Amino acid sequence: GSIGKLVAGYEASIRDANGNEVPVGAEGRLWIRSAANMICYWNRPDATAETLVNGWLDTGDVVMADEDGYLWFRGRQKQIIVHDGSNITPQEIEESLLEHPAVAAAGVIGIHNLVHGENVRAYVELKPGVTRPTAAELIKFSRASVGYKAPEEIVFLDALPLNATGKVDRVTLKRLAE
Repeated sequence: GSIGKLVAGYEASIRDANGNEVPVGAEGRLWIRSAANMICYWNRPDATAETLVNGWLDTGDVVMADEDGYLWFRGRQKQIIVHDGSNITPQEIEESLLEHPAVAAAGVIGIHNLVHGENVRAYVELKPGVTRPTAAELIKFSRASVGYKAPEEIVFLDALPLNATGKVDRVTLKRLAE
């Protein structure tokens, strides 16, 4: 669902890679401006210059705003999978897999590929006691909702690694892939 609307005292700007604001309904990086913004990174002027520009803070989050002003989280810029020049957010693929009745949890990462840049790999945890679908069945199921963005590969795990907040740990999945 939506991550909500801005609260009083905050301004948002959703921008493309060139820093231009995107139209309503388009995805872009979320920039925030408020009196509560950080001042700088400690002893990291390079990181500060990348993150703070003219009072705006680049959150690194990819979002979309709808006509009513609600923001919709699409992923972290650093987690975006670039496949044949297309930007693919892991969350979109994970959501498509979670619609399958046998899937309990899903984690998606990009795997380096010399031809395509990155390929989409999904790690899946199945619900106990269900009939195990094949990887091909899950790929086809995902493709029905997300098209070309569907994973090329499915890896089944007994349990997906979770981070401290209980979310799928993509950093650990990346290490596992290595």
